[in-house]
Amino acid sequence: MSLNDETVAYQQICSARTVQSDRQGFFNEFYMEVKDSCGEKWLQNYFGKLKSNEARILSIFSDREICDPVLGVLENVQPVYKQKDGLFSAQRRAQADKHHLLGELQQALAHANLAVVRAPAKGVDPVIDDGLTLAMAFRTRSIILIGLGDGETALSDLKLAASFGLESKQSVDYYIKMAKAYACMGETARAEISLKIAEKLSGGGNALIDSCRKELPLVKRSTKKQRVQVPNLTHGENQNLRGASNLVKLVETKEKGRFVVANDSVQTGDVVLCEQPVAACLLPNFYGSHCHHCFERLVTPVPCLNCSGIAFCSAQCMGEACETYHRFECEYMDLFIGSGMSILCFIALRIFTQAQNLESGLNTANLLYANLCTHEDSRQADDLLQRSLMAGFLLRCLQKSQYFGRRKTEGVNPTAIELQVGAALLGLLQVLQYNAHEIYETLITDEHRFDGSKVVYVGAGLYGTGAYFNHECWPTVARYFVGKKLVLAAIKPHRPNEIVAENYGPTFANVNLKERQRSLRGRYLFSCNCMACQENWPTLQKLDKQVRFWCTTTNCQNVLKFPKDLSKDVRCARCRKNVSLKESVAQIIKIEELYREAAEAMKDQKTQEAIGLFKEGIDMFYQIAVMPHKDTLIAQQSLRKCMADTGTTFKK
Repeated sequence: MSLNDETVAYQQICSARTVQSDRQGFFNEFYMEVKDSCGEKWLQNYFGKLKSNEARILSIFSDREICDPVLGVLENVQPVYKQKDGLFSAQRRAQADKHHLLGELQQALAHANLAVVRAPAKGVDPVIDDGLTLAMAFRTRSIILIGLGDGETALSDLKLAASFGLESKQSVDYYIKMAKAYACMGETARAEISLKIAEKLSGGGNALIDSCRKELPLVKRSTKKQRVQVPNLTHGENQNLRGASNLVKLVETKEKGRFVVANDSVQTGDVVLCEQPVAACLLPNFYGSHCHHCFERLVTPVPCLNCSGIAFCSAQCMGEACETYHRFECEYMDLFIGSGMSILCFIALRIFTQAQNLESGLNTANLLYANLCTHEDSRQADDLLQRSLMAGFLLRCLQKSQYFGRRKTEGVNPTAIELQVGAALLGLLQVLQYNAHEIYETLITDEHRFDGSKVVYVGAGLYGTGAYFNHECWPTVARYFVGKKLVLAAIKPHRPNEIVAENYGPTFANVNLKERQRSLRGRYLFSCNCMACQENWPTLQKLDKQVRFWCTTTNCQNVLKFPKDLSKDVRCARCRKNVSLKESVAQIIKIEELYREAAEAMKDQKTQEAIGLFKEGIDMFYQIAVMPHKDTLIAQQSLRKCMADTGTTFKK
């Protein structure tokens, strides 16, 4: 096999994984059956020559060579999802009560969480708990949460219990529990008001109320969980570039297309992007541990009222999701997972299901297709067939979920507007391959915030502005996340009009030039021409500690090697002047001392102090010297770790 054939084969493998991430799923069998049915000649000579996404979607539904196996599978699309189970919920609730009585509150909470998630909505199963299984599960969990000192969540659960049918307005017990929840929150005045309402309802003296009043000063007080702060954009938001700072701007060249450069001087640490995703989806592996809507880790899940497959961190997230996208996705969640479709397919679907209406979804999808890279002209016929079939499958799921309203027929063949949506889905599946970001959080250990920390990818998202940041093999920004929000912060100073670069894959620090280029060509269909590639910088392991200095003559851009004799001037070949590098060498000594102090601050887990020291040292370095410089590279790696520590983190 020639080098070019190897590259094409690698590209095909990479591309296929962006449609189907799990080869065990049924979609791969569907695709192979259709491909075998249509034959290579039709695929290459007809389908491969179609010029529009609409023509491709129309083809899979109507061409004789292909439509029979396509329609045969898509006609059988049916809801597949984890349903509610009232009996199971009641059993978990009983286990929660048992552990609560034994004082085993964490075990009790685990059972109560299961009871909540599996409980059917009010009135769905009147045989069990008179149809109030969900309300009773919330009440049970609220009691456990009061014992744990989490008054805020307990109060929320009590209100949810009432909203799902538990008698509360005339219930003495309800207001006693509210009083305890308020006491956990340190809100003694509200606790007393709740007890007075209970007294009024009871008609006078009540031993339970008297006992509660005595207990209130002794209840466990919760410490409010500190939420991660979303950083402010340095110098405010650019009105022409959503989520980006005024420090950057979008430019366009024939060779590179549209990309982001510095609009003004950017300093190390400046936040140049803080952007909500156009759409983002959680990886299925994390459905049981993270909020389906905001990606926050679950402690006390709030369920979808129809399925048991996903959960939310709050009633607010549940409401926002179930009023928009989840009402169309809910009954097909296990079908999606069983298909083996990649996270990018979930995002393509979400762009439509989360939209205010069909027209809004089409508009968003078409704008993304028009403005972002797809490499459509470089795609092989079988790649386009695979994506067309996935778009057809997603379209069928939208039909079945009544996304288009109640259809006149159960037939698979799309109407005119459905055909537009199918074509737009196909366009999105091409866009997402080259423009989506993996979303991560940082796992930290109990022993130390940095030692042993690692990145855990929990989902993926499409960021309209973030997608415009071009790649370099040594990025000029750190990327981290606060929930679903993408943050990019500079890890070096930038001059006006200098590229502000992300990194899409391997960095030069870990991977040599040949392997980096192979990876980038296979995954993104381009050859990198960044400085690390042009100069073939050695990997970090092979890099020596030598420093290259800027010539100190004003406006001279020449680079000088570290002098052999500091007492002697160095002759610059460009400006032809003798220059002294004594001050530059003195500055390097000071810079390396700042790096050492920053490393000590990291060792002491003083994140903000470390960030400040790294910023100061890196800014100084770029004034006097050029990359690659081993200590500065290590400092930038460490600064990225520190910045990630200010984003979403968790302990096992």
